[in-house]
Amino acid sequence: MDVNKLLAALPENDFSPTENSDWAQERLREIFADLAPRAVPVGSLHRMWTLSELSAQIALAYLSLWVRQRFSGEEAAQRQAVETNLRVALKLLHRLAYLRGAMTKLGQAACHVPGLLPKQVAETLDHLHFDAPPMHYPLIREVVRNEFGKSAEEMFLGFEKEAFAAASLGQVHRARLKSGEPVAVKIQYPGIARTIDADFRNISALLFPMKLGKDWEFTNAQFKEIRRMLNQEVDYVQEAESTRLARDLFKPEDGIVVPRVYPEYSGKKVMTTEYIQGLHLRDYLATNPTQESRNAFGTKIYVAWQRMYYAFMPYVDPHPGNYLFLSDGRLGLLDFGCVSHYGPDEREIMKLAEKMAFEDPSLTPEVIRRVCAVSEGDPAYPDYLQMMNESRDWTMEPTSKPGPFDFGDQAHFQRGVDWFARTVSKKTTRANPMYVYWNRSTFGIKALLFRLGAKVDVHEVIRQERNRNRTN
Repeated sequence: MDVNKLLAALPENDFSPTENSDWAQERLREIFADLAPRAVPVGSLHRMWTLSELSAQIALAYLSLWVRQRFSGEEAAQRQAVETNLRVALKLLHRLAYLRGAMTKLGQAACHVPGLLPKQVAETLDHLHFDAPPMHYPLIREVVRNEFGKSAEEMFLGFEKEAFAAASLGQVHRARLKSGEPVAVKIQYPGIARTIDADFRNISALLFPMKLGKDWEFTNAQFKEIRRMLNQEVDYVQEAESTRLARDLFKPEDGIVVPRVYPEYSGKKVMTTEYIQGLHLRDYLATNPTQESRNAFGTKIYVAWQRMYYAFMPYVDPHPGNYLFLSDGRLGLLDFGCVSHYGPDEREIMKLAEKMAFEDPSLTPEVIRRVCAVSEGDPAYPDYLQMMNESRDWTMEPTSKPGPFDFGDQAHFQRGVDWFARTVSKKTTRANPMYVYWNRSTFGIKALLFRLGAKVDVHEVIRQERNRNRTN
C-alpha cells in the first residue's frame, strides 16, 4: 500500500486553526453572516436531509482523523485531533443554528454536560445558549405586526433592529417604552412552531421499530411529553404567566431577580419584559471571580431552583443562557418557557418521592410502582430497585452532611453520568413522563454549578426551603 497516496486522498485541511488563531473567529463571522438572512426550514424532508448530511460529514471527518493519526507521531496526532474537533464544532454550530428549534436545543443540552463532548466542540456549541446567529430584522418584522397590527417602531419610543441575544426559538431586541423604561423584546422566529411538528414526524418514523417493544407505551408517553413542552415553549402567553408566577416567589432580600412582563406589549409570539443588565456565565467566569462570589451566586441558583420546585413549577431548563450575574451580587433569572406545572397526580408522586428520599427509604417499592409501573413480583424489579437506589444516592449526596458541598467535584457529576448510562444500557427507563424533564433539570443544575465551581450548603438551603413550603 502506498501510504502517501492514501493520505493524499483524504479530505484536506483548508485551514490550520492552531497556526492561525484568527481562523475560528473568522469562520464564526462567516457562519453568522450566512445564517442571518436565512429563514427557518420547516419541511420534514429538508430538515431530515440536513441532519443526515451533517452526520455523514462528521463521520467522514473523524474517519479521516483516525487514518491520519495511524501514520502520525503523538504530537501531530494531538494537533490533528484539536483541529478536527474545532472544524466539527463549527459545522455543528452552523447546521444546528440553521435548523433552530428542537435541534438547537439538542446542541444546547449536549454541550452543557461536562465531558460529553470534546472541549472544542462544547465551547463552540456554547454559543447556542444565548448568542446563536440572529436573523436579519426584515425576516421577523411581520411577527410583530401580525401580533399587534403595527410595527415595533410604532409601538416603542426606540427599538434596536439588531438583536442582542438569540437562541433556539427566538431572538431578543433592546427597546424603550414610550414611558421611558428600557425593555427586552423577545420575538419568535417565523415558522419555528412548524419545525417542532416536522422534527417529531421524523423522530416518529425513526422510532417505528420500537413500537413492537414491551416498553413502547412508556417511551411514547415520554416523547409526547417532550413534544408538549416544546409546544409550550413557543407559546409566549404561557411563558408570560410562568414568569409572573416565578416573580411572585421571590422577595428583594433573596437577591434573585425575575423580570417584569409588560402584557400590553406581549402576545403569543412576542414577549416584552424589563431589561436586566448582567453577565452570562461565560463572561462572569472570564472576570476571574473569587470563590466567595462563586459560592454566593451558586447558593442563589440553588435557592431559585428549590423555590420553584416546592411551588410545583420546577425550572426544568437550567442552562447558562438563562442566568445573569449582576454587578451588585444579585442573580437574574430569564426564560420561563420551559417550566413544568405539576397537576394533582404529579404533586402526589413528588411528595411520595420526597418522603422516600428524606424520611423513609422503605417507601422505595411504592415509588417504583407509582413512577415506573413495576411491582415487587415483576422480573424487572431488582434492576429497577438498583436504579432507584443509585438515583436517590446520587441526587441526595450533596445533602448527606451539613456544610458546603463542592459542585466543582467532577467525580460527583461523573457518577451521575455513569448512573444514567447504566439505566439506558439495562433499559430500566420506564417512568412517568414528568421525570423526562425532572431528570433533565437535575443534571442541568448540577452541570451549571459544576461549571461555576460553586460550593453550596445544600443541606441548609433545602432545610430552609422545606420549612418555607410548610408555612405557606
